[in-house]
Amino acid sequence: MAEDPVRVVFHLDQNWNLVTVFCCAVEHQAIHAGFETEAGAQLASAAGDVCRESISQISGNGSGVDVTLETYSDRIEIAIHCHGQVMPPIGLETFAFSDALSGGATGLNGLELLSRVDRVLYNAEGGATRTTLIKYLPAPH
Repeated sequence: MAEDPVRVVFHLDQNWNLVTVFCCAVEHQAIHAGFETEAGAQLASAAGDVCRESISQISGNGSGVDVTLETYSDRIEIAIHCHGQVMPPIGLETFAFSDALSGGATGLNGLELLSRVDRVLYNAEGGATRTTLIKYLPAPH
């Protein structure tokens, strides 16, 4: 892979088919960057799950989800931006809030998500949230 970073920005409205297209782009970029096929599929699946959960939490306000896919020489970062979302997507409330406050996570939980990526960052500011998934590239052989 070239040393220059690659950056692609997507806007996903409430059309679930767009998430599938986005996942294909993530998987393609991951394999192009040097991941094995299975690792690329796992990263794409994790990104898709977070996008779907984010879209389901903001449904009705029509703003959709903005996603940035960035590939660097040592990692891939996927940042999911939402406006008006107050809770972290997809089980990440287990990191941000106790189970007593969140009522327990359903579906994919934070530990499962972390089994498919290396880091998950989350922040909320000014009525917008950002969840960033980071997967480091394998060491060259």
